[in-house]
Amino acid sequence: MKPLFKLSILSAVVMCWAPLSATALTADGLINNPVSGINRQVERNAERLLERAATRRAEQQAENLRSALKSLPDSLPVYTVSGQKAFNEVVQEDGFRAVESQWLVTGTPEDIDRLDHPGITVLERTTLSGLGMIVARFRVRPDLDSYESLRKLLPELADSLDRNHVYSPRTGPSDSSEVPDVRSGVSLCEEPVKIGMIDTSVATEHPAFGAARIVEQRFLSLEGNRGELAPVKQHGTAVAGQLVGRQGSEGEARLPGATLFNASVFYSRTDNLSGATLVHLLKGLDWLATQEPSVINISLTGADNRLLEAAVRRLANQGTLLVAAVGNEGPAASPLFPAAYSEVIGVTATSRTGELYRWASRGEHVMFAAHGVAVSVPDPEGGLATESGTSLAAPVVAAALACEANGSNPQKAVEVLIDQARDLGEPGRDSLFGFGFLPY
Repeated sequence: MKPLFKLSILSAVVMCWAPLSATALTADGLINNPVSGINRQVERNAERLLERAATRRAEQQAENLRSALKSLPDSLPVYTVSGQKAFNEVVQEDGFRAVESQWLVTGTPEDIDRLDHPGITVLERTTLSGLGMIVARFRVRPDLDSYESLRKLLPELADSLDRNHVYSPRTGPSDSSEVPDVRSGVSLCEEPVKIGMIDTSVATEHPAFGAARIVEQRFLSLEGNRGELAPVKQHGTAVAGQLVGRQGSEGEARLPGATLFNASVFYSRTDNLSGATLVHLLKGLDWLATQEPSVINISLTGADNRLLEAAVRRLANQGTLLVAAVGNEGPAASPLFPAAYSEVIGVTATSRTGELYRWASRGEHVMFAAHGVAVSVPDPEGGLATESGTSLAAPVVAAALACEANGSNPQKAVEVLIDQARDLGEPGRDSLFGFGFLPY
């Protein structure tokens, strides 16, 4: 394939030099030069070849990530920055991962007092004032480590407890050895909007963020002063680049006047993989709620969870728009969360020209499609990288919503985007593209 690709590019270059004899005079004595039209066609063809090559590379990276996630051991030890073991991640019967033997419950102080049972150890109680929730994290002995066992033991809490699930970001690893096809971006609005995201840390020292305003809070500490989980930067840097990062050497950020509030919740699992526990995710969402952004971008996926659903519902009731990646588990996958909650705007990924990302999840929860394939993003190590995934499409929609929601009600902002979406696939809303493609 590589020799063929080079030959195609070479042919395109040769065509640009050849047809000087095609220049002719019209009846009015004006020059009619079809060469310019041919050149434009050649440029478009070469551009498509470059995009397809970048897409193939990025999709291969995403496929490698999928394989890496599946190859994680059933029990994975997670360590603090100082090298102390923090907990084990373990695979559950449904295939999702969670912290071993750890559960969460939300309720009143009196409800949480019901956890005073043999075999249950309360690890921490947290008041999440921004979400209006009190959450307790507790550990159970092996014979109680199932929902059915806890439901029988604590029937009054059955609707408000769930595992301390682990969630994953949804892009492939970067390939900084390739020079991506960088296009100059244009801003969607210059107003001083407030937008939130929950992700990894951001490499704010990257030149792409030279003019950006980013406020970051880290949520990786363990109870009892047991240390802090190791932070990562790759994914959050890419997602932030879609929101407030300068697009190319001369381009603008989508939101040049915005303040981006980032809740850093992801820790290092392996060299290329990161994860976020639900308890840290809830603490991050709580902090974001107190910053009062109009939109929160959530480029992560995982299990359906009662406490996550409760947090999402409370944020939506406060008027916050929630945008989430639908996931990269493929066409046959079951819906992933939080994108599949009815209060959340689920976003899928396409190429720049609107071709659906082959690994994108599908379903009725898909609301919009945006460019998320072979995207040029800032690399924490410097320069740019090329990545793919629904994680990179979600912030495109989040940025547009932040502009529309500035001085308007949330529902009106969503309606504006529905009107602007270019219908793809079946007429009307469908399970592949939702209401359509947003070319921002």
